Amino acid sequence: MLSTIPKLRLLVYSMLAGLLPFVFVVVNFLSEKSSLDDLHNSLQDMQQSALLRERKQAVNMAVRNHYRDADHFYIDKYIETLTFLEPEVESLQKIVNNKNFAGDEMIKKRLELLSGSGNSMVFTEGVVQSAPQFQEVTETLVHPVEINTNDLQKILSRIEGVPIGQFSPGPNRPQLIILELKLDRKNITEKNEVFSLNLKLLKREYL
Repeated sequence: MLSTIPKLRLLVYSMLAGLLPFVFVVVNFLSEKSSLDDLHNSLQDMQQSALLRERKQAVNMAVRNHYRDADHFYIDKYIETLTFLEPEVESLQKIVNNKNFAGDEMIKKRLELLSGSGNSMVFTEGVVQSAPQFQEVTETLVHPVEINTNDLQKILSRIEGVPIGQFSPGPNRPQLIILELKLDRKNITEKNEVFSLNLKLLKREYL
């Protein structure tokens, strides 16, 4: 039967048959290389995930250490005790103390509002949410307060824990996150600019 096949074709068949093992080796090599590449990529992904997880844990540990000695009553001591619109209060006080003061009820009521609890920051606490490593609670202003731009800097310095302008934060601040801040302009004069501030905070304390 082989004698009927032309020699040239027989040579081609022989060459093809000789190439088959080589082709098999190449295909097998490429398949194994692809598997090794997949394994290498999987290892790289696992290593990257481990590094990211390690960095995240390091950041979490740094945050916990930073707030380890936080004062539970920081808001009561350093935010709710703030006073606002002091230049206006001083001006109104001078008017009321003047012997020629006619007893204007609007001025008296304004002074009582600004110098009393009606314009003090009073927060109400929501439900405490607990996690394995921390607990947090929402702190919401009971009523808006009237402030000026200096007062706003003073408030933000106490909340954010950084110096702003001439104001500095209090010691042992817990982690405070501003959830809502609403600022409405109420009055503008040559000497004063008054805003109405409403505020909601998240206080997080690490265990």
